[in-house]
Amino acid sequence: MFTLDQICIYPIKSCAGIDLQSSRVLDRGFPLDRRWLLVDEKGQFISQRSTPLLSQIKLSHEKDQLIVSYPDKTLLYLDLNIHSDVRHTVKIWKDSLEALWVSQACDDWFSAVLDQPVHLIHMNEEVHRPILRVGLPQDRSFDVSFADGYPYLLTSQSSLDDLNGRLKQPIPMDRFRANLVVSGFEAFAEDHWKRIKIGPVEFLVVKPCARCQVTTIDQKTGVTSKEPLKTLAGYRKQNGKVMFGMNLLALGSGTVSLKDPVSIIE
Repeated sequence: MFTLDQICIYPIKSCAGIDLQSSRVLDRGFPLDRRWLLVDEKGQFISQRSTPLLSQIKLSHEKDQLIVSYPDKTLLYLDLNIHSDVRHTVKIWKDSLEALWVSQACDDWFSAVLDQPVHLIHMNEEVHRPILRVGLPQDRSFDVSFADGYPYLLTSQSSLDDLNGRLKQPIPMDRFRANLVVSGFEAFAEDHWKRIKIGPVEFLVVKPCARCQVTTIDQKTGVTSKEPLKTLAGYRKQNGKVMFGMNLLALGSGTVSLKDPVSIIE
């Protein structure tokens, strides 16, 4: 049986994720997913690529707050509804957009943890980051959060099992920071999908996900190594990039839940 085995969101880009039992599906990604972003004093986004320590900042969700924790630091509470009149220009890859500055207290907390001046930025419903429509359905527009490129990232447990069979030390799925993990398929069957349905929601499978050095960071310790990129490069390279997982767009709305059936439409 083909099923959805994991749903995960990453409210603050590059910080730890939160596993969910179910979630609404929105155009720009799951609610709360990558709606906060840390930037340097020039407005450039910060990720685990340059700052692996971000992996050690943990998050939980209670009612109308996010709870942010780091060893030996006082807990930080973030309201989900940000009321701020101050906007910062942030740069994330090729995009530049105006988003909401959260507060000086948040800046101070994260700056102390990371030992560098940073600002915490929020994307509410009024902040838009459109996706270029080249190769996408032309009858509608698409938005994305502070994710790297697309609203949803899917990986397959069988594909990870295949990779782990080639590694000396197996790794967990959290290295790939997926939103959706499915099981029951052959390894890398997802390479050939164009449209799928998870529970009641149809998704467009846009393109493979090119992987970077974030996959080499142990998400529990922050320690880096050469794997799994070294091994993946031996059999998962396309046009000079290492691929693992697929980027998705939601074509419909609804709620997905753990153990929902996954079907291949095309």
